[in-house]
Parts: sequence; structure tokens; C-alpha cells
Amino acid sequence: MRTLLVAAVTLLLLAGCGGGGEETAPDVGWPNWGNVPENTHFAALDQVDRGNVAKLRVAWTRLGGRGQDVWETFPIVVGRTMYYDTGTDQVFAVDAATGRVRWTYTPPVDFLAAPRLSLSPPVSRGVAYGAGRIYLTTADDQLIALDARTGKVRWADRVADPSKGNTLNSPGTYWHGELLVGGPAGNAGLRGFVAAYDAATGRPLWRTFMVPPAGKGWDGARGRPGGGDVWMPPVVDPRSGTAYVSTGNPTPGFAAAARPGCNPLADAVVALDAKSGRIEWARTLRCRDSWDYDTVQAPTILDLRHGGGEVRAVGAASKAGFYATFAARDGTPLARSPFITRYSRPHRRPTRRGVVVCPGIYGGIEYGPAAWSAARESLFVAGNQMCMRYKLDPRAALESLAPGQNNLGGTAEQVGPATGVLAALDPATGAVRWRVPLPRPANGGALATAGGLVLVGDDNGYLYAFDDRNGKVLWRYDLGRRVGSAPIAYEVEGVEYIALAAGGSLVDAKGTAPAAPARLFVFRLAG
Repeated sequence: MRTLLVAAVTLLLLAGCGGGGEETAPDVGWPNWGNVPENTHFAALDQVDRGNVAKLRVAWTRLGGRGQDVWETFPIVVGRTMYYDTGTDQVFAVDAATGRVRWTYTPPVDFLAAPRLSLSPPVSRGVAYGAGRIYLTTADDQLIALDARTGKVRWADRVADPSKGNTLNSPGTYWHGELLVGGPAGNAGLRGFVAAYDAATGRPLWRTFMVPPAGKGWDGARGRPGGGDVWMPPVVDPRSGTAYVSTGNPTPGFAAAARPGCNPLADAVVALDAKSGRIEWARTLRCRDSWDYDTVQAPTILDLRHGGGEVRAVGAASKAGFYATFAARDGTPLARSPFITRYSRPHRRPTRRGVVVCPGIYGGIEYGPAAWSAARESLFVAGNQMCMRYKLDPRAALESLAPGQNNLGGTAEQVGPATGVLAALDPATGAVRWRVPLPRPANGGALATAGGLVLVGDDNGYLYAFDDRNGKVLWRYDLGRRVGSAPIAYEVEGVEYIALAAGGSLVDAKGTAPAAPARLFVFRLAG
């Protein structure tokens, strides 16, 4: 009996220690746009930490595709496969450890279909994964489902009519057999919406608009309401099934005379039932907006210590430059931070002659996600310091605008330098724990890790690693191109990788790094 026991133990040891039977650590992916459904942009990985981050080296890179002057994709990683898209909606599936291409898909996209697309380069901010499929939104408003293993098309549908000015540039969100998509994107004077589709078949399920129809509600007098664009992916609370979205400004963006008072559901955090689309509550962060101060950043779901107990909360940033948190259940306000970027006082409304206002239309705090470290009880938010001169269009020009055209209602031009900032906030109280300046705007957002790091790219062309305790710069790498997305972290066979797509952003600030060919950078520790 003893001989049999010794033999069994020997076989177990051999299986774990060599001879082709060596066990490998389980892979840790980044399967959602914000890693987890709560959109925390936090990686529970600590192989790369404060003590060794200076040893990060490039593991592999890939070019982002031809004509990618603006590249704002946020990769996802499922198992050991990374999926990402380009600004022209081409999808890549690559080995997350080596960059070897598994498959590519190029959709049939009409980039001339949407009038808005003639005003700026096309942008797409990633894809979504669910139930073995990759979901892609396109510039001409298609929603396409691909087989995640092969890249074959499973179904395709049209979310909106691009000829009317609609365009989509952010991924949907998979939840319990549904795919939730927000749109349109671009200050085109259209009605923002959230739409849900059957993720297996593409069958439309429901659609909820963020502003009233023509002649109704707060914009009834003008009879041509628009705004409330849902720029970034919806976030669904896995506990409650409530979907949270951030919405853009009402239109025309700079002219508030025809829409006095608050404009509900615009510049807001909105909670909807993910199964029906019924609005549960909404909180507007900026009433009577005249400066394009969207609540554009996708919400983050947080568990906070508040008022002597714990509360499930949801928070988002305003392009005005502050962060606000609300009770997830009913929208009760919990906290609001100070302005973390320069804010003009008095804050003048645009005129025909022009006024200088800080921040300008690029924030404040832009679309890039915040990163939440529950262990540190800190939310890390990157932003921009940029003032602009706002000029209001003549009344005749405002009244002649047709839906689908640029509907800001004026122009905005940079005044003075453009710099950035990274701040650590306590979202339970709004207090600023620390704040550090950056040499250029930081629009793409942040990544926090269990290694005590906060990673951010900026328009100076650098990727920075900060100490999450105090904001001290521990490492930086010259990417040679502006950054318009946030880093991610994942682990393959026991090796932690940090990946970032770099290659410009739509914030074309004076003095930033020159445009360079888009490139995906993937780092790991040396050796």
C-alpha cells in the first residue's frame, strides 16, 4: 500500500514540475470595455508594481492601420486573444502574448453616408464581447456580430439612418443576452438614445430617447429638439440590472436662449431598466449648458463607505471639470468634487463678439474613463487645462440649421496653452486626495492596478506610471504619438502585460505632439 502511495505522489509531482506536464497560471483577461461590468478600469494584477515598473519594456507592437490619424480604440482581451478595431472599423483578433494575427474583418462601411463624417476623421472606440461573439458598431450606424473564434459574420443590423447625420463611434455593452448601444455621436442636433438588441439574432428590443420629440417638453417652442448624445458605452449593474449612461449637451450647444432652465436628460447621468428601457431616474450635472459641457465619460459603479454605512453608487464626470456621485438605486446626490481643472469665474455665456471661457469644449474631463481602486478608496481622473474663445453664430444661421448638421451654434478657438492634470478623488466625499499637473492634455483616461499604479497617456506622447498613493511619477515611456485611449492590463501564462493604443485623439490642441502613424504598444517586465 505504501509503495502505491509513493508512486501516486511521484506522478503528481512529475505532472506539476516538468516532462511536458507543467502547469501554467490561468490567464486573466480584460473582457469588457472597463474590464468588469462596473466599468472600474482596475486590474487586480500586481506583478508590475511600484518597485519594478521602471523595468517595463516593449513586448510587441502593431501598426494601427492606414490613415489612422486619430486612434481611440480600447482593446479587450478574452482568454489569450485581444480584440480591437481601427478608426475605419476594421476588427483585429490577435494573440495577446505575441501580437500574431488570428483573423481580421473589414466591414462594408460607407464613410460618406453621414454628413458629420466629412467634418472630422472617423473614430471607433472598441468592440464588445459576449456569448462567443464580437460586436462592432460602425461609422454608418451598422451593428455587426462576429464569431469570436473565426471572425465570420453572424448577423448585422442598422441602428440608425446615417443620411440624417447619425453616426456611432463606441462599442455596445453585452448583458444577459442583450446588446445595449448608445448614440448618435457628434453634436448633430439629433436626439440621443439608448437601444437594445437581441445579442443572438440582432432583433431590436427597445429604444429610449434622451430628449423630447419635436414640439414637446422643454424644447417645444423651437420645435426641433436635439442633444443628449450617448457617446460612450452603457454600464449595466450586474446586481440590479439597471443600465447607466452619460449624456451630452442639448443643442444648439452654445445658444441657450430657446431652452431656459434645466434640460432634463441632457448633460446627465441617466438610469434605465436594462430589460425594458424604462427611465428610472436622471440627474443633470449642468443646467442650461452653453459651453458643450457634456457628461460624456461612461459612468462607474462604486461601493462606497458613506454616512456611517455602505452604499452602491454611480459616478461620472462633467466636461466642466468636476466629478459627481449618486446613489445607484434612486439617484440621491452623494458627493461632488471641486473643479479639478481651471474654471472661469465669472463663467460668461458665448456672444457674437466672443468670450474666453475655461475649460473649453474639450473639457475639463473628457470621454476617457476614470479608474477606481477600492483598496485605496480613490478614483483617478485625468483631464485637460484648456481655455477657448466662444463665438455665437448669428440668429439666422442658428435658425437655418437642419438636423444632422453641426449644431453647436458657434465656434470655439483655443486661447493660451493646453496642459493636463491627473487627480485622485474620494468619490464618497468629493475630496481631492492629490493632484498632479501634466505637460499636455490627457483625454484617454486612466488604468489602476493592484500593484499600486495609475497609468495614463497624454498628448505629449508619453505613457506615465504614477504611484497611486501620492501621484509621484515612477516611470514614463515616449510613445512618439498623442494618446486618445486608456491603457489596459491582463495576464497570459503568468506574465502581466500592459497595452495601449496610441496615435492621436480628436482633441487637436496647439502645442501637442505631432501626428504619427497609429500603433498598439504592449509592455511586460524585462526578462
